[in-house]
Amino acid sequence: MPHTDGTDVPAPRRNAVTRGMTALGAYAALSAAFDVYAAERVQQYSPMVLAALSFGLVTTLFLGWDLARRGPGEVLRPVRARRGDVLALNVTTAVGWLTMLYALIYLEPAVVNVVGLAVGPVLTVLLEPLLRRGARPLRAEAVVSFAITAFLAVLVWGSLAGRSAVGRLDTQDAVVGLTLTLVSGIASTGNVIFSKRLSDAGFGPNAVMSVRFPVTLLVSWAAVLLGGRAGELGDALPSAAVLAVVGVGLPLYLIQVGIRHTEPITASLFSALSPPLAVLLQLTDSRLSVAPLSLACVVSITLLIGVGVLARQRHERRIALPPHPPGAPGDHHPTQSDPPPHREGARPL
Repeated sequence: MPHTDGTDVPAPRRNAVTRGMTALGAYAALSAAFDVYAAERVQQYSPMVLAALSFGLVTTLFLGWDLARRGPGEVLRPVRARRGDVLALNVTTAVGWLTMLYALIYLEPAVVNVVGLAVGPVLTVLLEPLLRRGARPLRAEAVVSFAITAFLAVLVWGSLAGRSAVGRLDTQDAVVGLTLTLVSGIASTGNVIFSKRLSDAGFGPNAVMSVRFPVTLLVSWAAVLLGGRAGELGDALPSAAVLAVVGVGLPLYLIQVGIRHTEPITASLFSALSPPLAVLLQLTDSRLSVAPLSLACVVSITLLIGVGVLARQRHERRIALPPHPPGAPGDHHPTQSDPPPHREGARPL
């Protein structure tokens, strides 16, 4: 009989889910810190310069460590075994991160954070059954996801109407910022699902992190060198190093751990807990203040996310119940002396 530690859920499964959600919570906090810090940095340096340096540092760390530990053959095994998934992960990583960095030029961090993350749950509801056969979000998760979209629409209106912390925006700037943020959110949703597919195929966080950045590096370094921005690299290096740790390496490793132990919809919902933290953290940026509309929307979205996460936890408890052991109280094994069961429509003997 599975060990339960006094609960209805077997301890190994319960501990795995707890580890996954803890990692996702830490990812949400770091994501909020990254958005606020990056929003200030992209006002000084080109997003492509910051991306080229930070992703270069992260790739050097993870790929170098993996090559030394496992060798080139094992490092490239995900590419050989799941080439399509690795390519899709690379493309969605590049699109998601680069568009998000540019969006921070136009919008307050809390709006970028909440829009980028809030579109994830509803897109996961729609896309996961297509990209992961047999996977289906819970009804409560679907309802919560579409409710989040309603608050997302209010945030979009607020940004266009000048009710965000950056004040009234030029309409073109607001449209550009929101479009970039939505594209980033869509790419991030695909990122989560393709990460889960690789995890389902048996590849751990280190293996995935070692092969997920080549497209991002190719695009960002090409833009820096062809765009004549190589002279910014030295000045931007300290900021990029901070982003590499706080915004790229550690958060992506944590979300990979979270995805390994939870479902993509749980990762999408749980990750979206970072907007309230972004609202508070952006107070450290003298350019910004807390917009009441943004605060109301992110709090509402956070409450909805909590409902979705709790629904998933209840579901996990139900499916993890150990089988009823033979001979336990309540079990009854029919004997020859028992009367035959009565069937609807049958005449009792």
